[in-house]
Amino acid sequence: MGSMSELMIEQWAAEPVDIEVTFLCPHCGHPAAAWLKVPGDDHDYAEEVSCLNPEEDHEWTVRLRKRNGIRTAYLEGQPGFDVSIHELDTSDDDWDEPLPEPGAYGIFLDAMREWKANVSALSELDGGSSRNRMLFGTLYSIIEAYFADAIIGSALADVKVQRQLIKLEALGLHDKQLSLDTVLDKPTIVRDMLRATLQGLSFHKLILVSRISETAFGKPILPKDKDDRALAVSSVQKRHDCVHRNGFNTDGNKHTDITQDYLRKMGSIFEEMAQSLENAMRDAQAKRFFEDLGPDKES
Repeated sequence: MGSMSELMIEQWAAEPVDIEVTFLCPHCGHPAAAWLKVPGDDHDYAEEVSCLNPEEDHEWTVRLRKRNGIRTAYLEGQPGFDVSIHELDTSDDDWDEPLPEPGAYGIFLDAMREWKANVSALSELDGGSSRNRMLFGTLYSIIEAYFADAIIGSALADVKVQRQLIKLEALGLHDKQLSLDTVLDKPTIVRDMLRATLQGLSFHKLILVSRISETAFGKPILPKDKDDRALAVSSVQKRHDCVHRNGFNTDGNKHTDITQDYLRKMGSIFEEMAQSLENAMRDAQAKRFFEDLGPDKES
């Protein structure tokens, strides 16, 4: 019989490991992402992962292999295709936020389908209705959750996204100074600082979210139509009044224009913004993929 310390080492080694895998679908080019719980003692593990194509998802077998302490991943049937992996560091005792949900866009679309059904079933013609304010607040919760999961998830997985975001003055990281000792003690310090900063953001601030998208992925996501853009920007304050003042503005006037048509229009605007962010992330990822291939491999 082995010693107690040997038994504890065996149990620790067998603990499952949370690993995020991301790749571009070889069939349609849409991103694919998932958190896999891999048995700690399994050196050859496979799981099915679907891409995030909203029209028709494509399923691929991701195989993870561990040799000499190094873990690699590839798609079965697609030799040489790039699969990024990130292992969750559970040694950070300060981790108090849930991991970004993989497949954020699919979750968003499902939530929007349910929200639209609720607008049809529950909303009232009266633009000052408390039901309409509730549906308006729910709509914001849906888009905020998507923005947070999509942007934070991308930042955690991609060093190049991190490199772009730390330049954004609005995040307050561009002028941070780190000593070499700090970097040596914690090589993930920049990623961790960015993660904490992003998790502290209010993702209902649409102008800031659009600026983040433009900085990290090369494209803003606010509506191009000036009237829609103005409606989106003004809705931020309206949300604040509904959440914190029961629908009254700072002058004591009640918002009476949150009608069914307004709700549906805002739902459409947020769907377009989510699609714009998804396209921007996919295009940026595809561009980086071909840049990494180099001119010789592209041909």
